Amino acid sequence: MKDDRTPRDIAIDDQLRAAGAEGADWLMASGWGAPVTIPVQKAARWQREARARMLAAEASDTWTFCKHLCAGGPQPVVVHAETPERMLCRACSIAERATRPCLICGKPAASESPADGREDVIMGPVAIYTRLRCATCYRADPLHGTFAGSGF
Repeated sequence: MKDDRTPRDIAIDDQLRAAGAEGADWLMASGWGAPVTIPVQKAARWQREARARMLAAEASDTWTFCKHLCAGGPQPVVVHAETPERMLCRACSIAERATRPCLICGKPAASESPADGREDVIMGPVAIYTRLRCATCYRADPLHGTFAGSGF
């Protein structure tokens, strides 16, 4: 079978896949524990929707990358559920944390760090998918955010 990908496509694919291993290490070092592998069909609705929008942006070549992903070696790629058309490096994702909206109600999530527990994270094969919930939405359903059955 012939590979019709351009050198740019191959380079991006290679970088994203190589970053997956580093992303898993980063999640474990940040206290998230080992990544959980689940079939896409069983992932939470928010993650499936973010992934679908990300893939649509890839197909239409409308996705964007922060400048840090375009320089240097492989690194974790972070996808925010509210803007899955943008690929971010870990530093840019952390910098945006305080201003990100709650994906449920749309109000400011006002989450300062992973320690407050209001960030839902799914490690995909090539990216870290993340969404934040505000304190009110988190208190309404603290145990059901990341995985299927949550309704989110």
